[in-house]
Amino acid sequence: MRRREVMAALAAMGATTGLATPGLSWARGKQAAVGDVAPPFSVTTFDHQVIKSTEMAGDVVVLNYWATWCGPCRAEMPAMDQFMRERSGAGLRIYAISVESSPPERALRDLAKVLAFPLAKRLTGKGYGKIDNAVPTSFVIDRQGVVRHADSGSFTYGSFSQLLKPLLAEPRPIEAKPAQVA
Repeated sequence: MRRREVMAALAAMGATTGLATPGLSWARGKQAAVGDVAPPFSVTTFDHQVIKSTEMAGDVVVLNYWATWCGPCRAEMPAMDQFMRERSGAGLRIYAISVESSPPERALRDLAKVLAFPLAKRLTGKGYGKIDNAVPTSFVIDRQGVVRHADSGSFTYGSFSQLLKPLLAEPRPIEAKPAQVA
């Protein structure tokens, strides 16, 4: 049932957004790479909450750059939603960060109502953004604050699960030491 609601919200979004790609440049210096300590960041959600990386210490964090006009982005959303629902309370945070300068607010509000994770309009911090100028792009940060995945391309439920299950099985650090927000 939930998958159907997510698919319906995504389908409605596709009908209203067209396929124009925004001309955004994410060249802000060096990208975070696998094995790096995750650079500090903050996420601003569409409901205007600002969440700092320091608040996520000890959790597995997925930062997923996407766009409403991106078919592969819309295709992976139900898989991420299902995985998040199955792992409620497991210390997993997923943020879907729109790369559009003027995303369709109404369609995003409808989608946000059915997703198990928040939609974000901005990530502030160096080292993140689209890889190879592509969406979807995802960064996965483990419980110790280390980047464990940084790549463009969409996830299936199986690939998302294969990546995240081992990270969620890792113990939380006794004292998480998150990067400080600049």
